[in-house]
Amino acid sequence: MQDMRNMSDWPDLPALGLLVALNANARSIGQAAEALGLAQPNASRLLRTLERELKVPLLRRSPQGSQLTVEGQTVAEWAAKVIDAYGNLNAGTRAIQDARAGTVRVSASLTVAEYLLPRYLTTFRSVHPDIDVGLAVENSAAVIAAVRGQRCDLGLIESISLPRGFPAEVVGRDRLMIAAAPNFSGAWTEPITAEDLADVALLVREVGSGTREVVDAALADFGGASVAGEYWSNSALKIAATTGVAPVVLSELALRDEFRAWRLVALPVDETVSLDREFHAVWSPKRRLSSSARLLLDHLVSVRG
Repeated sequence: MQDMRNMSDWPDLPALGLLVALNANARSIGQAAEALGLAQPNASRLLRTLERELKVPLLRRSPQGSQLTVEGQTVAEWAAKVIDAYGNLNAGTRAIQDARAGTVRVSASLTVAEYLLPRYLTTFRSVHPDIDVGLAVENSAAVIAAVRGQRCDLGLIESISLPRGFPAEVVGRDRLMIAAAPNFSGAWTEPITAEDLADVALLVREVGSGTREVVDAALADFGGASVAGEYWSNSALKIAATTGVAPVVLSELALRDEFRAWRLVALPVDETVSLDREFHAVWSPKRRLSSSARLLLDHLVSVRG
C-alpha cells in the first residue's frame, strides 16, 4: 500500500488535470487551462512545479508552443487514472450524502405553510416516515432570498413572479377573494371592476408577500391597491376585517372558515379582475436536489390541487 506519510509531496490534482487535457485534445497550455477554468500563467506555473517535483521532463517547449514529451505522455496516462478515481470518489460520497440526507429544509410562504403543507406533509410522512422536514415560514420575497442563499432545499412561494433562471414546479393553485363583515356598509352587490376596486381601501398583506403582489398586479393599471391597513399575518387581517373597518384581500383557502361561520362574506368581483395564481416550488440551480428533497417535490406535485 502507498505510504501516505509523504502526501504533502504528491502532485497537485489541477496539474495532473492539465497533463490529461494536453494528452487528450488540447493543442496548447492555454487550451488546457481554459478547459479546466484556469488562467494560463497559473497553468504554466503548475506544470513547471510538477516537472520540478517529479524530476521528469514533461513538456517540450518551443516558439511554436508546448508538447508533451514521451515521458510526459506516460505520466499523463497515469494521471488520467488518478482523475477517474477522484471522480469516482466524489460521485460515491455524493451518493452517500444523498442516502443520509434524511432532513429536507423547506422555506414556505405563509398561505402555503398554513393551508396546504399540513395536508401535504401528513401524506408524505405516511409514505416516508424516515424523512424529516424542517420548515421556516416567511413571505414569498424572503423565501426566494433563502433559496438564493441556499439556506433551504426547497422554497414554496405564492407570488406570480418567479426568480429568473431558477427551476420551478407548480404545486398548487389558488385565487384571491375580497371579503368583508356581513354588516360592512360599503359592501357592493354587483361585480366590481378593477378600476372601481382600486378606489376601495383594502386590508392587505405586506409588500413582499405573494398575496400583495397578485392584488397589486391585478390593479396595476390603476395604481395598485388602496391600503386601509397592512398586516404580516393572515389571522390579523381576518380579525380586522370582521370589525367592519374595511374589506380584506386574502386567499380563498384562508377565508373558508370565516365564510362557513358567516364572520365574513365574499364580495363579487368582475371576472376581468385577475386574482388567480399558482403556488410554486423553487430551488437553487447551483445545487442538485438531494434524494429526500426530490421525493418531497415529487409528492407535492402529485397531490397538488
